[in-house]
Amino acid sequence: FKFDAVLPPSATQADVYNVSAQAVIQDVLDGYNGTIMAYGQTGAGKTYTLSDMVFDDVGSFHSTGIIPRSAADIYIRAERDKDHEYRISMSYIQIYMEMIQDLLRPENSNLSIRETEAGGIFVAGIEEVQVKSIEDVMKLLMIGDRNRRFAFTRLNAHSSRSHTIAMLTVEKKAPGISEKVLVGKLFLVDLAGSERLKKSGSEGLRASEAMSVNMSLTALGKCISARADPSVLHVPFRDSKLTRLLQESLGGNAKTSLIVNIAPCSEYLQETLSSLQFGARVSVAMLKTIAIY
Repeated sequence: FKFDAVLPPSATQADVYNVSAQAVIQDVLDGYNGTIMAYGQTGAGKTYTLSDMVFDDVGSFHSTGIIPRSAADIYIRAERDKDHEYRISMSYIQIYMEMIQDLLRPENSNLSIRETEAGGIFVAGIEEVQVKSIEDVMKLLMIGDRNRRFAFTRLNAHSSRSHTIAMLTVEKKAPGISEKVLVGKLFLVDLAGSERLKKSGSEGLRASEAMSVNMSLTALGKCISARADPSVLHVPFRDSKLTRLLQESLGGNAKTSLIVNIAPCSEYLQETLSSLQFGARVSVAMLKTIAIY
């Protein structure tokens, strides 16, 4: 398999950020949309890669995973830019069993995906909070994470049962009377882990959750395969809420990186092979792909 980068277990969180996200952040500040997705089996480290945060002895935050690092990078670059004014806002949602829920206002559930007159995609009714510092972003992440769907399985004692998407919107304008505003959106996507029911031991509701996750990941794979094949005229974005919401990330004005998290142990050889094959299809679709083991 050939990817844009392959990171071994000795790689640091900073290494992961530098190869997968740093260039995307600059594109967002230049007015493009950017997407960073983490894919892999349950327990392979996707949430750690994206959302890990560390507190010091006095309770201060330290940016560790890609989401807090991305937010910190945006604020650092915005502060250095003396020629523009910035407004940054954040939303945080999860897709659970094909229903979209606002993680910042969990009472807002079963939200709808709408299309703008210009063809853009958005979620109607989600909370969008202006954030003025990296601390604001991390506090909202903590609030949202408390509302995420997790459950115990044999593969992971804290298995995510939903796809989560943190969205940072950056508005950039020159001070004065100019009305020209550059808008870039950053989508940070923690895909729920694929799993085989025989290995996870999921039953009842847990099994229904796993099947819903696997179906949406299959739909994502079909969209990526269609994008990679120039002879295919139709990309089935409407097959799932996940692919519909990521439609612009997969086929529009967006710079997209996929991180493939794999668990390099013989017991999960089939799952690892499946994840690598998924990443290879993404690579053919001309999206940047990074494997971490």
